[in-house]
Amino acid sequence: MKKKGFKEPSLPRELIAAKAGKELLEEAKKQETEIIKREIAKVYLTRFDGSGMSFQQNLFQNCRFEGCNFNEAFFQDVKFINCSFCHSGFNDAVFRSCSFLSCKGEGADFYGSSMYHVSFQDCSMAESVFDAAKMSYVRGERTDFSKAGFSKCRMSNTDWNHTCFRQANFFKTVLKGQDFTRCDIEGLVLSDGKGELEGVSVNTFQALELAKRLGILIKDSEESF
Repeated sequence: MKKKGFKEPSLPRELIAAKAGKELLEEAKKQETEIIKREIAKVYLTRFDGSGMSFQQNLFQNCRFEGCNFNEAFFQDVKFINCSFCHSGFNDAVFRSCSFLSCKGEGADFYGSSMYHVSFQDCSMAESVFDAAKMSYVRGERTDFSKAGFSKCRMSNTDWNHTCFRQANFFKTVLKGQDFTRCDIEGLVLSDGKGELEGVSVNTFQALELAKRLGILIKDSEESF
């Protein structure tokens, strides 16, 4: 990834603190209004219908959205800090210049979502779903994507650093240009032909493990040439 090309969320120095964050979200959904330049903290919602909602230049901190529906929602210049989205849906949602810091998203569903300039740092996203998602300028650092789904996903200009993809599903996803040298990719789920691996960057240890899966026998030769 070209560092100069990555756009961090752009938030104003001062945000309007939402004294009643839950009510703000519910009213915005009811009135179909956009939430802009707000700081929303310590909100706990279950099965909330936030589908189609729009958020711009917001900070969510210490919030829990369990089993909520944010399908087709729009997020731009939004920061999530220490939030939980476990088993919530973000199907076909759009994320532009957003960051997730120390968040939990186990089982969250981002099927068909579009992510541009999005970062995940110190997050737990095990068993989350990104199937058919479009991911461009996406960063992952010290984040757990174990058993997550990335099948038929389109990825470009990504940066993965100390990220766990153990047993993640990359079926029919072109991995050309992906750099997994600083990641855990043990047990990746791939198609029978393993064609997804063409053009991927891995370290020596990973290459040896992948070679075994491809049926390549590696032998030490005592002969000198």
